[in-house]
Amino acid sequence: MNLNATLRRTMYISLAIAVIALLSTVNAAAVNSTTSGHGSGNPAVNPLSGQILFDDGLTNGNVNGFFIDGPNPGPFSQSISDGFFATGSGTADHLDFGLWVPAGTTPTAVSWWLGTSVFGSEVSSGSMAQVGYSFLLSNGFGYDVYEAHVTGLYGSLTVGGHYWLTLGNANNSSGNQVDAWDVNGGPASCDFAVLGVPQGDCGFGLGVEGEAFTLYTSGSTTPEPGSMIMFGTGVLGLAGVLRRRINL
Repeated sequence: MNLNATLRRTMYISLAIAVIALLSTVNAAAVNSTTSGHGSGNPAVNPLSGQILFDDGLTNGNVNGFFIDGPNPGPFSQSISDGFFATGSGTADHLDFGLWVPAGTTPTAVSWWLGTSVFGSEVSSGSMAQVGYSFLLSNGFGYDVYEAHVTGLYGSLTVGGHYWLTLGNANNSSGNQVDAWDVNGGPASCDFAVLGVPQGDCGFGLGVEGEAFTLYTSGSTTPEPGSMIMFGTGVLGLAGVLRRRINL
């Protein structure tokens, strides 16, 4: 075997090993970025956490909250609908969101709707008393802040698809319905309705007024196209580095 053939064989073997190593790194990074708990940043907060279909950010608890006691009659009769673009494809089967309740009370109920239009419900809907809750903090506004863990969702989301998550009919142990969805300024859009009648965007003049929530699937997700592009660019760059080394 001549020298050039030996160099070419060495290059191919080195490139194959490097690609395998890079694939392992990408897979490990994907697992680490999608299985951590939401809310307080503690992975133990939600043992049900799985692959993320969309994450609008951590629960803040110290900025503001939008009441979600509607569309049924209540003190405000208000429901909130957040628009977002799914970052993964899969079946949405559980949800975390940040919830404010009056200090000294505990959350007891919430209703959810998931659809392809504002306040839509064709993808998934339901209500549940005694949803799982994790206490996060007491703020200076007279509220206790919880991370709510809702199971029982269903319906498929497609990466890049535009969807709306709506929350309402929330209540607490005192029965006064003065419960609110944590505002964290996430990338989701925000609309509100009173007695089920849409009133437009949530305002505040911030451009984005998204609330704290994360949608999960227990199954696997399809990667974002951007992730694959980055991976391909990395392989090409690595090949260039190996080629320069071999040519030295």
